[in-house]
Amino acid sequence: MKETISIKSIFQIIKRHLLLLISTAVVGALIAGAALTFLITPMYEARTQILVTQTVQDAGINNIQTSEVQANIQLVNTYTALLTSPRILDDVAYKLGGDYTAGKLMGKITVGSQHNSQVINVSVQDEDQAQAALIANTVAESFAKITPDVMNVNNIDILAKATVATNPKPVSPSPVILIGGGAVGGMMIGFVIMVIRVVFNTKFKDETDVIDELGIPLLGNIAKIPENHEEGWK
Repeated sequence: MKETISIKSIFQIIKRHLLLLISTAVVGALIAGAALTFLITPMYEARTQILVTQTVQDAGINNIQTSEVQANIQLVNTYTALLTSPRILDDVAYKLGGDYTAGKLMGKITVGSQHNSQVINVSVQDEDQAQAALIANTVAESFAKITPDVMNVNNIDILAKATVATNPKPVSPSPVILIGGGAVGGMMIGFVIMVIRVVFNTKFKDETDVIDELGIPLLGNIAKIPENHEEGWK
């Protein structure tokens, strides 16, 4: 019974402070929206794809053997590491005119491949999508030029170059996640304020508070006199 009363009391407390919770959630969402607009720089992404193929020296062989494909897939891990190596990134930084260092480029580049695929995806994030596309394509070109000398192979092809969209959309931050997180954070602050108010409020709200606090039975209560009692007496 006490547990039921406690749960009921919690819902009553939340109901009384519902305006506070809504207000703090709205304020949190507005603050997050302002930060998204004025403080956080949106990032754009550009992608290029590199295909790892097997060079067939014999002109009479037209089909790539399964074992050769598997060997290429195993080499993808090596190529992935090579793509973000100083050897490649230093060459990219040089081609870009010295505006970037290898370390700064590494923070912008993400390299990955699909399972059992010979395709390597190179993604670049930058404040300017055109610059991101330029970096991605330069990385692919440097990789295709340097890898044959390093690995003694000739099996690198640029499958798709990075392009610039007409109306690019930022990949980060996500407005929905940021504003939603701000609203949740604001509501949590409102909840903390609500708890503090309830804990430090020592006023008696009804007769049950008097009974619980003093431990004496309730003999009676005085009804509230309406404000227009004088008119009722006339």
